[in-house]
Amino acid sequence: MKARIWVLVLAMMAGAFLGAAATPAATIGYAYCGTYGSYVLLYKSNDQFEELGKLRCGEKVEILNRWFDYVQVRALDGRVGWVHNVEISNAPMEAPTKNLGLTDPSAKPQGAGVPPLNNASIVKMRNLHLTADVMLAKIQSSPCDFDTTPAGLQKLKQAGVPDKVILAMVMAPSASAPPPAPKAPEIVEVKIPGGTPVEVALTYDVSSDDAVEGRVVLLKVTQDVVVDGVTIFQQGAEAHGSVTTVKQPGFMGKPPGNFSWTMDYVAAVNGDHVPANFFSKDAAANPMSSIMGAPGPSWEFKKGKPALVPAGTKFNTVVKTSGAVVKVTRPQGATAAADAVQGQPPVQAAVPSAKP
Repeated sequence: MKARIWVLVLAMMAGAFLGAAATPAATIGYAYCGTYGSYVLLYKSNDQFEELGKLRCGEKVEILNRWFDYVQVRALDGRVGWVHNVEISNAPMEAPTKNLGLTDPSAKPQGAGVPPLNNASIVKMRNLHLTADVMLAKIQSSPCDFDTTPAGLQKLKQAGVPDKVILAMVMAPSASAPPPAPKAPEIVEVKIPGGTPVEVALTYDVSSDDAVEGRVVLLKVTQDVVVDGVTIFQQGAEAHGSVTTVKQPGFMGKPPGNFSWTMDYVAAVNGDHVPANFFSKDAAANPMSSIMGAPGPSWEFKKGKPALVPAGTKFNTVVKTSGAVVKVTRPQGATAAADAVQGQPPVQAAVPSAKP
């Protein structure tokens, strides 16, 4: 009887241990809006990228799954959707890292705060017969909180502190001084000229085997685009195209199959979707392109030999001629110098195996 009881107890303990080990701890993340954004877009799926809603900057979420550059999250209100991994960080107001949900090995350990130097510290170094140069180096490399009142300076002089050390103490910034009040951000309206070039690149491989008319083609901006000294399209921002035509190859591969794309929009720094077209000389010469949209690249394929467009393939796109007005926050210290690509005519991207 006792043996059976012990077997039952051990089985219960083992079940509890295995149950605890099989329940992973939830990974927590926070919505990160970056320098210019005011929200993070939440998508219904990682295929069509239909918008589900928005996450507030710094909003806490539970990370459920990952797919390429996207993560599935659950918001506090129960919504479950997908966001780009560069928009989820490990801590509120902290820039995202490649180790989402893990300890960042590149992060420096946060040690205890160094106490600021005071008058007693300087007098102590003087009593230890340290040279003036050593004391100056210590003042320059440490937080300081000196008493530089006339009475405090007199005591330093009486203790034999060199004059150049006393002068450095007077000029050193005080650690207890309140930081300057931050300036309110400047909200500006920037009109994006029609034809503004925006270079984009594929975020994943695209094959003719998976091509379906209407399917979203996900791209990202390769470099910042600046208009009137303000960044409008940030590097890494989303850009959406879509598959417009899929024609299967004919008998014996004649004619060959063909699939093509069209450009939809590029996401501005404030989240606005700015309509864009793929750039080509024919589209630039056709005034209807701004209304009907310009045809994008196309690829031929044969049965058993699908066309593959690799991730990272770059394309030149342009803002539609109608232009757009975007409200953004101008960063402090920004200059009116435009990016080098502004004001230059865009050129057709060299895309392997694509037909113009």
